[in-house]
Formats: sequence, C-alpha cells, structure tokens
Amino acid sequence: MTEDEAKQALFQINYEYMKHTPEERLKLYDDYKQKREYIKMELAKLKRTQLEDKSKKI
Repeated sequence: MTEDEAKQALFQINYEYMKHTPEERLKLYDDYKQKREYIKMELAKLKRTQLEDKSKKI
C-alpha cells in the first residue's frame, strides 16, 4: 500500500461511515475504528520503512 492509497482508503472509510445516520454510526463505530487503525498502522510501517531506507543511504 502506498501513501496515496492509504490516504484514499482513509478518506473512503470516513466517507462511507458518514453516509449513515447517527444511530447507524453508533452500531458501525467499532468496525470503522478498527479499519482506520489498521490503515494507519500500515501507513506508519510504510513511513518507517521509507525513513530507514533514507537513513541507510546517508
């Protein structure tokens, strides 16, 4: 997953979540939160790998 793909996935998850009514959102919140955390972890791994690669080149 690239940085742009992760950002797009986060946007899409938020967009889908916000399309629901407040009552539905309460039911969907745990799943929404879990998906966001997974994507954020993947994005953090990507950033960490990029920084490690950059520091190895120096």
